[in-house]
Amino acid sequence: MSLAQGCSFSHSSESSSDSSGSSSKSSGSSSSSTSSESSKDTEEYQQLIISYSSAYLSTADFDRFAFSRGVSEIATANGITNWEDDDATLIAIGRALKKSNITGSAFETYKDQIANSDADRMKLIQKGYEMKKD
Repeated sequence: MSLAQGCSFSHSSESSSDSSGSSSKSSGSSSSSTSSESSKDTEEYQQLIISYSSAYLSTADFDRFAFSRGVSEIATANGITNWEDDDATLIAIGRALKKSNITGSAFETYKDQIANSDADRMKLIQKGYEMKKD
């Protein structure tokens, strides 16, 4: 994900050495491209987290450590080293809880366990749960 953006930026830098006019055009298109790619990558990453979380949450027994390990593998593969403090990950988990039709005290229990009782993390999970997507 980031590697592709880095390569694109490097290429833009090489082409910018031809003239200063093309440099600013290249730089401008590179940043808008990077922004839309980043947004697309975030949504694709969130969909992976939602799919995994929804499937996991539909199982009979919830094991926080096993769940965390699975989320961590997806996050690491997408360049995220600390998923427990990553907004996109926690919002996606909230979206997965909603998609899985988990409500009431069951939702509160999952939210608390996944967030490890951290208020800021719980707010992000709640934010994802309340989103209109999915």
